[in-house]
Amino acid sequence: MKTLLEILNLSTEHLQKKSVDEPRLSSELIISHVLKLKRLDIYLQFDRILKDDEIQKIRELLKRRSAHEPIQYILGETEFYGLKFIVNSSVLIPRHDTEILVDTAAESIKNDHLRLFEIGTGSGCISVSLAKKCPNISITACDFSYKALELAALNAELNGIADKIRFIKLDILKSIPDSKYDVIISNPPYISKTVIESLDKQIKDFEPLDALTDCNDGLTFYKRINEIIPDLLKPAGSVFLEIGYDQADKVRSIYEKSLKDIRILRDFSKNDRVFTGKT
Repeated sequence: MKTLLEILNLSTEHLQKKSVDEPRLSSELIISHVLKLKRLDIYLQFDRILKDDEIQKIRELLKRRSAHEPIQYILGETEFYGLKFIVNSSVLIPRHDTEILVDTAAESIKNDHLRLFEIGTGSGCISVSLAKKCPNISITACDFSYKALELAALNAELNGIADKIRFIKLDILKSIPDSKYDVIISNPPYISKTVIESLDKQIKDFEPLDALTDCNDGLTFYKRINEIIPDLLKPAGSVFLEIGYDQADKVRSIYEKSLKDIRILRDFSKNDRVFTGKT
């Protein structure tokens, strides 16, 4: 028989040997998930004797984490913009830096009655967060993946704003919606094909490749969005895009003739991360 604290220490040691990032945190999250405890409760119940089936469930999840599968996929959920999102391997894991994209758009939209179009919604984290933050906007969010759209719709329902977002299947590289919008927002696949192999194992081996890279120079979607702005964006409309840390100048050059009031904002690590502009 082993106590909760013993299992925590053994789990942490095991993940350390497998060179997993933040092994203690991963162990705490897995144990609290299996036992349905808050992380703090682990230390309040450190002498609790675990049942065999509880230990077995913990071992199963530890095995997945040992293979460097992201903890968010293992737990089946993550937090973004203070909200809970269900995630799996069909969608990109929401990143903290993307909250800056949401914040920037929300500051511009405020309480205005605007129509917003999101390109490549994935888990729905951007649209769902904006729908919660800006009560008067109407959102259409597209993705070419049925699995992603199903998950995004589930997350909209989970966060109580299912009636504010219309999810549509659309490959923006091949077609466009038949409406015009006040706002376009996107966190497109912007990692170049030359960089993909250098990414951490838990990213390149587990997250959907087509949500990470355009299998080109990383600029395909920015060029496409610029191309369809006249058909998608109303006069005095706004564009909000997440960009790679080294893409500011290249993205700016793509839009310098079609947009004005261009701004580049930095993320928490002081890297260029958000592009904005207006028609």
